[in-house]
Amino acid sequence: MGLFDTVKCEHPLLEPEHRDLEFQTKDLPRLLEDYTITEDGRLVRHAQGGPFGDTHVRDIEWPVHGDIRLFARDAHEAPVEYVVRFTHGRVEWVRRMDHGEPQPRTQPHVRPAPPAIDPHLVPTVEGRRLLVEEFSAFTPEKLELVDGHIPGEEDLLRLLLVGIGLGRAAEIVGPALWATALEPRG
Repeated sequence: MGLFDTVKCEHPLLEPEHRDLEFQTKDLPRLLEDYTITEDGRLVRHAQGGPFGDTHVRDIEWPVHGDIRLFARDAHEAPVEYVVRFTHGRVEWVRRMDHGEPQPRTQPHVRPAPPAIDPHLVPTVEGRRLLVEEFSAFTPEKLELVDGHIPGEEDLLRLLLVGIGLGRAAEIVGPALWATALEPRG
């Protein structure tokens, strides 16, 4: 049987009664984690809680780009299967599957235009929640080390600073080191 993840779907499905089902999928990390596809089409991984009662663990929006197959059994024990296509973290469409082929009564999901992405991402003192579109645009497709550097490291650092804020970054490195970094180099 193998490992799987569990998915609840709040997003509209072709059969409204299927929204109450608990689906399984093998298209996510397969770590027996719980996810929800929200009504507005985001995939959220639910916090499992840290091993030592960590209170900083929270739900995370999971940036998916591709198809996820969902499997369940309805109230009559009949198999139910859907394919959900995500594009840059948002549901593009949902299709009911029957014997491996999409049923003819599919309904494409029209999603709103993504929010505009600031091409310069300016960090603030407080920081803010990042958008999935920003994450997709500013993180390297593959994290690798080339000659001691991460390709795209400045964009990645800027993204992290927007998320945690300059105040928290200064706390992490310490005020003295932060002040030293700001001194003119010559």
